[in-house]
Amino acid sequence: MKVILKKDVEKLGEEGAILEVKNGYARNYLLPNNLAIVASSGNMKTWENEKKTRERRVAKNTEKAKNLADSLSQKNFTIKAKAGEEGKLYGSVTSQDIVELVLAQAKIELDRKKLTLAEPIKKTGSYKVPVKLFKGVTAEISLEVAPEE
Repeated sequence: MKVILKKDVEKLGEEGAILEVKNGYARNYLLPNNLAIVASSGNMKTWENEKKTRERRVAKNTEKAKNLADSLSQKNFTIKAKAGEEGKLYGSVTSQDIVELVLAQAKIELDRKKLTLAEPIKKTGSYKVPVKLFKGVTAEISLEVAPEE
């Protein structure tokens, strides 16, 4: 079945892509969840007409993401955690902890899934945490993990 994606679908494609998918996948997942529409001739024409609106929206969101990236890269965040000797933490600093820290200190909401933290931080020190804000826009958060006193 040929469908037009209305939203980005992980491991399938981006918004606006015209794809051939299995009938069951389209009928049972994509169409009921409003992720795609059937690629009929009428829907194709409508989709093309809405393309300009989507492009303006993407440009606006990209601009917002760039401003947010500049804002995040200019700030330094410090988190205190219980640590033993040699700077080893008793727990770890996870992406959820970083999201909560950014929200508390800078009033900026981030999605923890957008943080590309390879593994939880388990030692004190300075870290650069990359954040994917939008397509093609990535920011780095400067994070200082300090021992609690």
